[in-house]
Amino acid sequence: MRAVLRPTGLCGLCALPSTQPLCEPCQAQYLPPEPTRCQRCALELAGGAVVCGTCLKSPPPYIQALALGDYAEPIDRLVQRLKFGGEPAIGRWLGRLLAQRWQQDGRPLPDLVVPVPLSKARLQARGYNQSWEIVGGFAGELNLRARSDVLLRVRDAAPQSGLPLAQRARNIRGAFTAPRALEGARLLLIDDVMTTGSTLTEAAAVLLHQGASEVSVAVALRTPPPR
Repeated sequence: MRAVLRPTGLCGLCALPSTQPLCEPCQAQYLPPEPTRCQRCALELAGGAVVCGTCLKSPPPYIQALALGDYAEPIDRLVQRLKFGGEPAIGRWLGRLLAQRWQQDGRPLPDLVVPVPLSKARLQARGYNQSWEIVGGFAGELNLRARSDVLLRVRDAAPQSGLPLAQRARNIRGAFTAPRALEGARLLLIDDVMTTGSTLTEAAAVLLHQGASEVSVAVALRTPPPR
């Protein structure tokens, strides 16, 4: 599948001329660096806190999380185009943005960057793993090692997006394996969207069990909590 970034040269949201999927004004509006987010789960915070109450009471297995913005209209269209519109180049662009934000925040670089894997059936149907495309942009921007065979999907579960929030942890349990010892490596795990964090929690736990010294998480977008 041949991917074209924006064949019309227009922003995907406002239709102004742009050589990127989003023009600079839309990036500033929908992917702003300013909001304070929980350092552990990337939910937006208020009142100057650095870690949300949920993560204080029950920390996830990953030590930090970064998100470019919230998964909400209209920016969610970008990820939908990436996943279902046959535009993997959007993933590489998002990966470069994530890498720039990671560097701007002064976060330590990982030893290895890995994607959340798709099942074989879903990978064959889509033709590419959108998370691996994001990894490619991130690792290329910062000259980091990246591998797609460190974490494997061994069970094809129902899509998380179609399940009630309370069922997602159970649905993803046992879906991943790490086939080799990781010998103290510091890993960065990348996905397109984090909603409850169940998928990333399960994947991080598997990597830690195989000897990773720490796992960090980066996602393009973070689903905000219900209001």
